[in-house]
Amino acid sequence: MKKIFTFILTLLAFNLSAQSFHLQITVKNIPAKEVYLANFYGERNNIIDTAIPDKDGKFDFILKQDDYPGLYRIFLDKKIFFDLIYNNEDISVITDYEFPYDSLKVISSKENNIYYDFLRTGNDYRRKFDLLAPLNNYYPQNDTFYHSVRIKYIAVQSEFLKYVDNIIAVNPDSWATKIIRQKKPLFYEPLLDEPGRRLYATEHYFDNIDFTDVELIRSDIFTSVAIEYMSLYSNPNLSQAELEDEFIIAVDKIMAEALENSIVYEFIVDYLVKGFERFHFDKVLDYIAEHYSPQSCENEERKTDLQTRLEKYAELSEGKPAPEFTLQDNDGKIINLTKITSQFTLVLFWASWCPHCGETLPEIDKIYQKTERAKMEIVAISLDKEKSEWDKALAEKNYSWLNCCDFKGWDSKSAVDYNVYATPTMFLLDKDKKIVSKPITLAELKNDLVKAGITETVQ
Repeated sequence: MKKIFTFILTLLAFNLSAQSFHLQITVKNIPAKEVYLANFYGERNNIIDTAIPDKDGKFDFILKQDDYPGLYRIFLDKKIFFDLIYNNEDISVITDYEFPYDSLKVISSKENNIYYDFLRTGNDYRRKFDLLAPLNNYYPQNDTFYHSVRIKYIAVQSEFLKYVDNIIAVNPDSWATKIIRQKKPLFYEPLLDEPGRRLYATEHYFDNIDFTDVELIRSDIFTSVAIEYMSLYSNPNLSQAELEDEFIIAVDKIMAEALENSIVYEFIVDYLVKGFERFHFDKVLDYIAEHYSPQSCENEERKTDLQTRLEKYAELSEGKPAPEFTLQDNDGKIINLTKITSQFTLVLFWASWCPHCGETLPEIDKIYQKTERAKMEIVAISLDKEKSEWDKALAEKNYSWLNCCDFKGWDSKSAVDYNVYATPTMFLLDKDKKIVSKPITLAELKNDLVKAGITETVQ
């Protein structure tokens, strides 16, 4: 009995030790300071461990069997890092602080040997393709060299695709292969010029993307796919309004693919919303809110932040009634939105600490001074928290429109009701307090004022 008990204890100890895996890393020339291990959730990194390298630049992280397999990032500094794939195996790598990716050598790790060989082979392929593509497009076709270029153009693509297919065939269950499948490039026929390749890519970009693989959320694959696909629709010659129309087309294409899995679907919607918020593309946000909002939970208290934000965008689209507010102005008077009698009202969110507001508001004030109050009133709602800062800004600028502030910053009820996430933010309302437009820039505001008949020309 004693022997059996000892055997069980030994077995348990073995199982417990087998559940931990070491990431042994050596970084040459690294400064003596903390380094960090972070996991991935799309483009977002969450730090999960820290270490301090020894005098030889060696440090160690431990991951357990119940840690998610996927892509992990080693931060040597805020902007100096490299990625590793963890999939329940010990990992040993050596690299240099100055060139962590280029100098990285995998000492032990099947996953990372596959992954880094693919990254380097892929970099070589892209360099060759980027050099050959213009020659294939523009070199005189009656020259014998053109035929050599064309043969090489086909061969370079074919060889790399064969290399990728071989990795997938030999390592079908590895995590590296999960990533490599999604990064398999398209094959472009030699007759396609650059616009032709772009058009082909918009139609076939998702041929190799598996939107049903939820595990890929533990990497930056889906976010990279989304941003790279959106870039196919970007054009510096387009106005913001035209660019938003193009991005709406791209959103439709992406979401049609993402429909296959509800978790991936919501993940991608959330990523797109955050991206378009960053660039203030309200037209695209309104479109996503109207067409791609995830189904709301029956329990209102359990709604996700994403669902709440998208509901707000839908409520604030053009033609919808603007939220009512009651605020005190800088003279102590109570301002009610519905009691403003002007033909149009511009609701303007700003803050004294916002540099862009400091540039934009004086220009809006010039327009306001030349506009009849019967035609347009402006309510400027500040997101300041300190009354002294607000008072100082008003004294310096002498804005004569209706100035309001409740000193709650981004938590101001009016800011929440109007879904404000950046300053300045503007809403042009008609006499019935319905939203006419949501101009983003000063130029857009001027154009909207002309369209509404508030001003005769762009001032």
